[in-house]
Amino acid sequence: MKKIHLLFLILFIPLLLNSYIFEVDKFESLIFISSALAVDLSNNYFDRQLIEAPTELELNKDNVPFFDRIGLQSYSSTLKDFSDYSAYLAIGSTLFCLYESDKEVLFNNLLVFSEIMIAQSAICKWTKTFSQRYRPFVYDEVVSDDKIKERNSQHSFYSMHSSTVFAAATSGYYYYFHNYGHNILIGSILFGSASATAILRVAAAQHFPSDVIVGAVVGSGISYVICKYHQDKKLKLSFGYNSVDISYRF
Repeated sequence: MKKIHLLFLILFIPLLLNSYIFEVDKFESLIFISSALAVDLSNNYFDRQLIEAPTELELNKDNVPFFDRIGLQSYSSTLKDFSDYSAYLAIGSTLFCLYESDKEVLFNNLLVFSEIMIAQSAICKWTKTFSQRYRPFVYDEVVSDDKIKERNSQHSFYSMHSSTVFAAATSGYYYYFHNYGHNILIGSILFGSASATAILRVAAAQHFPSDVIVGAVVGSGISYVICKYHQDKKLKLSFGYNSVDISYRF
């Protein structure tokens, strides 16, 4: 029972503290979100125009790079579903870290999170459209021709799941760390569930290893840049024509 109480203190007490690190210009943020969303949604149309269902496939496993051949697994809808569940855990854990009792702070956190999610989604979707890489399951002889010839079968590079969960985990831990310091348990939950998602995507024959690795790097990078851009700085420097002003907000 004592261990349960200790776990409760570790996870929930920091959320009672009123602290924040993001400064958000709401108008600027909404413009960014609207623009990124337009780019994201436009892909739904152009993807159909640029990707045509193949009438005949001649795929050779030998053409798959040696470092990606571990991705040539048998297709598994069960593991695919589990990858969704672990993604939900990663995103839910991130929202837990971003939660604040102060509604204004919470709103700012959600704006930053929205910027990250939409930006990484737009970049990933357009990359998929232009790369048109076949998913590993197309090499599985058991998979039906109808499934192989779906437009989605050419969306392997890079992994949207991996990009999304690592972007979420990075933003969640970035916020938590700058408010409360390192926490092994929180970090393990965030990046553990993100890593599980990436591994399950490979095991389910949805992606090659390079797809999920690139997704993790790009998603984390986008998240870090946006978080850094919005980070509140207590120490501020301002330079005038003949003066340098230093201010510190307690």
